[in-house]
Amino acid sequence: MRTKSKLLALCTTASSAVFVMPHAIAEETSHDTHLLPLAVQAQMNLGQAGLMSSFSSGDTFGGVQWRIGQARTTIGKAKSSSSSAEYKDGTSDAVIPLTVQHALSDGKSLVRLNVTGTLSNGGDNEVQLEGDIGRMDAQYIRFLDVNTMLSFGVFGESTDLDIVDAGTIKRHGAGLRFDMLSKFSDHWGAALRTEYSWGEQELKVAAGPFIRTHKPGDDHFYLQSELVGTYHNNDFSQIPEGWALHPVLGMQFQRNFLEKTADSFGVVSSGEVGDTESYGTVWGHLRFEKETRPGSWAPNMVIGMEQEYVNDLDEYVDEPTYAVFGGGVSIMERSGNRYELSYLRHQGLKGNRSNEALVLTATWNL
Repeated sequence: MRTKSKLLALCTTASSAVFVMPHAIAEETSHDTHLLPLAVQAQMNLGQAGLMSSFSSGDTFGGVQWRIGQARTTIGKAKSSSSSAEYKDGTSDAVIPLTVQHALSDGKSLVRLNVTGTLSNGGDNEVQLEGDIGRMDAQYIRFLDVNTMLSFGVFGESTDLDIVDAGTIKRHGAGLRFDMLSKFSDHWGAALRTEYSWGEQELKVAAGPFIRTHKPGDDHFYLQSELVGTYHNNDFSQIPEGWALHPVLGMQFQRNFLEKTADSFGVVSSGEVGDTESYGTVWGHLRFEKETRPGSWAPNMVIGMEQEYVNDLDEYVDEPTYAVFGGGVSIMERSGNRYELSYLRHQGLKGNRSNEALVLTATWNL
């Protein structure tokens, strides 16, 4: 019983979506993990593999939505203007994801509720977007074994942006989301996310002394996958003791479906480039994480590159390649509550587009 109590004290935190058990502690206690519920064992295992971080992070998804929205607005502004301005995009965001999750009595499942608010501050460019974005996810998470997780969820989302000195953009939507995590070897695992959102956009822009209003249906399909590796000092001596290195290879693809409708002037149209839009990128990151016991501060950092392979909205802003860098610090309480402050920047190598975010994350376990 004393061994079991020690394990529970160390591993209660595993119910957090991004728990990473220190490698040395995991090795020390691995022979007793069968005393814990499957959900705790699986989160320990998948967390140490870097897969729970991939599951809980919304950075890539959020960046894709911003780039698509900014590009649409830039195309619309450029087509309606006689200006020969050089168009660039940029934004600085504050993002606050708040998560509450609860382990179910079967020992194999969780329910998770996440609310994320984003305050967007557009750069001082020819086209500037500022405003608020909100999203709520409700998910049922099931662990099939210590190496496999499935998640099914629903979500709602709301966007309210100002096109500075030009108009407004609003979008309300809801949809379905599916995630899967699988650790398939000692050093590698995979994360999959896919979702479909049904929504409607309302665009209001100045047209001389009048306001042009357009309300097309605006749906999207989103797919994201990552291969995540895990290596320690006993794998490569160059990795500092007590740290984990996670090489990450990822891709995402989004297809938007825009309804053809008449605007307030009677002009029938869908999107700026037609009734469908495609956007996709691939990336490679190196993520470093300090593995600590509960109650200790844990720094992390990431560097990498991202490359577009399809972009139907690059007519006025050409920025296919990005450097990615950032870092943060987190702390996990023995109760399983977790807090993190992090910064991440995507910097276009041509200098035409960048986006940065300061993220304050809180997770509570009930």
